[in-house]
Amino acid sequence: MATHTSTMLHIVVRQQWRIMARDGRLRWLLLALLLVFAASLTAAAGRANLTLAQQQRDAVSEAEVWAAQGEANPHGAAHFGRYVYKPWPPLAVLDPGLLNHLGSTLRLEGHVQNTGRYKPTDRGFALSRFDGLNPAAVLQTLVPLLIVFAAFTTFSGTRSRALLAQELGAGASSRLLAAGRFAAFAIGLGGLALATGVLCAVWLGARGDWPLFGSLLLMLGACYVHWLVFLALVMAISAHAENAGASLLRSLGLWAVVVVLLPMLAPQLAEQRYPTPGATAFHKAVEREIMEGPDGHDTRDVRLGRLEAETLKAYGVQKIADLPINFDGLVFEHGEQRTTGIYTRHFAQLYDDHAAQARFSLAASVLSPMLALRPLSAALAQSDLPAHRHFLEQAERYRYAMVQALNRDMKLHRKGNGLYTADVNAITAGIQFAPQSLAMRDVAPRIVQPLLILLAWLIAALLLLWRSASQLGGKA
Repeated sequence: MATHTSTMLHIVVRQQWRIMARDGRLRWLLLALLLVFAASLTAAAGRANLTLAQQQRDAVSEAEVWAAQGEANPHGAAHFGRYVYKPWPPLAVLDPGLLNHLGSTLRLEGHVQNTGRYKPTDRGFALSRFDGLNPAAVLQTLVPLLIVFAAFTTFSGTRSRALLAQELGAGASSRLLAAGRFAAFAIGLGGLALATGVLCAVWLGARGDWPLFGSLLLMLGACYVHWLVFLALVMAISAHAENAGASLLRSLGLWAVVVVLLPMLAPQLAEQRYPTPGATAFHKAVEREIMEGPDGHDTRDVRLGRLEAETLKAYGVQKIADLPINFDGLVFEHGEQRTTGIYTRHFAQLYDDHAAQARFSLAASVLSPMLALRPLSAALAQSDLPAHRHFLEQAERYRYAMVQALNRDMKLHRKGNGLYTADVNAITAGIQFAPQSLAMRDVAPRIVQPLLILLAWLIAALLLLWRSASQLGGKA
């Protein structure tokens, strides 16, 4: 019995393959999609290379400008600031995620924590919109559309019904026929995944980014699961549809809602549910706390008087002039420590709001597998908000170390209230900025839940197809 079922399944798969091979329309669509993917990959890689080259030139120029200050006031140099540049993650060429919105140039200066420059106002997770025809958009959006045109006549077309009647008459069960057709399409989609994977692997190999192959495989594997989900849903629609026209209309409606509309609406609803302040409001709130304290009563003058009294007592002197250190430098040092704590707390709240938006959007993936696929893909590409936060936190540690080194130099070496200058480049020479990307162990926890949701979608879609297949006997 098992051998007979296996033989029948093989025959159905082979028959479906012959139908697909004779479909010239499908061949042209597949070729066009591969060309679009290759073109988008080439264009994205070119833009990334140009960005990297420009960042390298800017970094050299910025270092020269910093060194050219020579002897300068350390606190003035802290306000003069430095610029650092966020590296473009290699896999972000495939899925840029939010990178185009978050900025890649960061100014570091005393008393202030900036975000990226040359970007729209950071509005959190709601930035997850369809963002041009990048390689990820081709795989996540256009391939499901190709599946619609390839599979909508699987059971509803005139030829398909005639073939279905013949196969049922030959003793094949309706569910075996559905399984065979699904397997044939799945093999074809596997070939498409392999072709796109080869293109990506050639590009990664040329860059020498061999450690990223695991992440690339996971990205393509998640896309493949998404394709299978959509394939099963389109085939289930075809099994229920009265004719090919009805099947096409319903399948296109499914694609428009699940792949396009819901992924656009969910982030907007998430931001309405968990609103985040704009950049201006955020920095005003920080500045207000810096000036007035968290309760509005611990003003800057009050804090300065308290610091002066504590310092005089600690050193056992009566006047600031008798201190063995420069009091202004100490004030700058303490002020930097305090403002950094305030900024850190406000940013932590902002990140918590972003995380709440992300959870809301992921919860909406019960309505669309795209809402699980997109955060998974962006996490692997390190083009999402957590990866950006990782960069900002590294930049902040560098900024704080640099500014405090300048403040300490002033505290220890400035005499009285006169003009003081020092070689600021020498003071900060041992403080270097070398940002590191997230390790896979840090990314893994963020992809587990979306991956499980995709697999749950696949199981549900296959069960729907399995149930729909029972109606095929009546259609034939």
